[in-house]
Amino acid sequence: MAHHTNDDAHLSRRAALRTGAGLGTLAAATLAGIPFSPAHAAPADGAEVTFTPVPIGRDDGVTVPRGYTAQVIAPWGAPLHSFGPKWRPDASNPSAEARLQVGTGHSGLHYFPVNPSRDGARSGLLVINHAAADPVLLHADGGRAATPERTAKEMVSLGATVLRVRFSNGRWQVVGADVNRRITPSSHVTFSGPLHGHDTIAGGAGARGILGGAAHAVTPWGTYLTGENTLADAFGTEDRGWRPSRIHRCYGLTDDRSPYGWHRHEPRFDLAATPDEHYRFGWTVEISPWDPVTPPVKRTALGRLALNGAAVTESRGRAVVYMTDDARVYKFVGEHPWREAHTATASPLDEGTLYVARFDRDGTGRWLRLEHGVDGLAEGFRDQADVLLRTREAALAVGAAQLRAPGRPTVHPETGEVYVPEARADGGGRVLAWTEGAGDAGATVLSWREFARPDTADDADRAAFAAPGGVHFGDGGRLWITTDVPRLGTDDQRAALGNSALLCADPGSGRIRRFLTGPRGSGISGVSTAPDQRTLFVTVMGPGWSGSPLGDPTAADPRAVSNWPGHDRGGRPRSAVVAVRREDGGIIGT
Repeated sequence: MAHHTNDDAHLSRRAALRTGAGLGTLAAATLAGIPFSPAHAAPADGAEVTFTPVPIGRDDGVTVPRGYTAQVIAPWGAPLHSFGPKWRPDASNPSAEARLQVGTGHSGLHYFPVNPSRDGARSGLLVINHAAADPVLLHADGGRAATPERTAKEMVSLGATVLRVRFSNGRWQVVGADVNRRITPSSHVTFSGPLHGHDTIAGGAGARGILGGAAHAVTPWGTYLTGENTLADAFGTEDRGWRPSRIHRCYGLTDDRSPYGWHRHEPRFDLAATPDEHYRFGWTVEISPWDPVTPPVKRTALGRLALNGAAVTESRGRAVVYMTDDARVYKFVGEHPWREAHTATASPLDEGTLYVARFDRDGTGRWLRLEHGVDGLAEGFRDQADVLLRTREAALAVGAAQLRAPGRPTVHPETGEVYVPEARADGGGRVLAWTEGAGDAGATVLSWREFARPDTADDADRAAFAAPGGVHFGDGGRLWITTDVPRLGTDDQRAALGNSALLCADPGSGRIRRFLTGPRGSGISGVSTAPDQRTLFVTVMGPGWSGSPLGDPTAADPRAVSNWPGHDRGGRPRSAVVAVRREDGGIIGT
């Protein structure tokens, strides 16, 4: 097989961080010159943001404000256990060793404290998504050899990692524990909800594995939700007689466009040879972090969306899950209070109502039910199972608002206001916010506003930024905004803004300050906070990957763009988690 092009690797990573380009119809009012109509909701309460902002970054490192420290933990290839295989800087670890190491392409993550007490802020679990891989850097030969071993290593390098971590002697460290594990495209999984046992996903050799995804959220009962928005990267075919159907196109599935080529050695990823296999991916996946025995569960009641982002809150005791795919915003409202529905044999996510958002130009909006026989779903869909298998088509049929590349949403911990970023390929976009009717997350009406719009000029109250990819609230009410400038900005923006950044915003005043900048060619892709707000965990994805406007790595020179974090003379760049703390032990962001 020919060596994969830089464009393929570029598309793979972009799919993991931001899927799509352009601003979409929700921004039609602004793009058409129609004045913006603010929402009727009051802005969220303020959160003090007083740190000294960092300048625009251009160096090959992580920069944090004066008085803060940034420690690298869990880089690609780090062993899961002290006795595990060590990472080889020349990327020569075979697949058998890679499955015992931290994966690559770090994206979403969450920190789970061991308990709610002070100990929980110093000891817990990290769950990390591995969304995509750059074959040029993953393999010692730059990915040129089209062998089963190449496919095996790529597969075991994606999915998710669960790690026990502890803060001791001023540093975070990985602790060898039975819970430490990898979850990959070959791991055992189960399905639950309306499609449990359905012929489309239960036939053949059965379900195996989770694919990489950017989405990450935590449930009130302590589990981790992720998505599989990179399913298009995994599938392909060389059958010249195969043609994509409408559902294939809705999920980005084409013939031989996969950046990996797994279908050449794993027939289940061949779109022609195994036509139903793709239906087994693209779901919201629930992982029980503390339970290494229970397999991940794909919750079919939430629809097959190939999530870009997710966030969980409650409505009168019921679980509410906000979700985004590459073009729309969705909401799942549980049927029963989660404390009653959560048992050893049942899940609060198995029964409920799935909605998709419609945002109107006057600052109001509605949640449209995705239910067979309702609105535009009376024809063209056989039953509710068909609606869930083809959720993206169903959203289009009911007239949902089409955004472009909405990212990870978040919910204000005090006000319940929901925030979601939207990005354009030219680096534009904005951060939207909305309040549900009567302040109830289960309502079917909403009131929305524009919270922030990217700009390339710093001022006293607004840091310059572009390409917002995700948002996150810590308990302190500070809003964190991640960006991926090198991949989604124009040449002028990249020149003006340098490297990707993490921003900290005050929802009340709208003040936004640049808190962290990443290494060259990377994206800042995930954020999580310890319960005491004294540690901020940040994922740095893909430093120095192929497709960067800064250049391309090669097998001969993998360090052409970046050599972070090790800066080894014979090494290569690695995705990693960064743990940020104040030197005086204070609350992050103040």
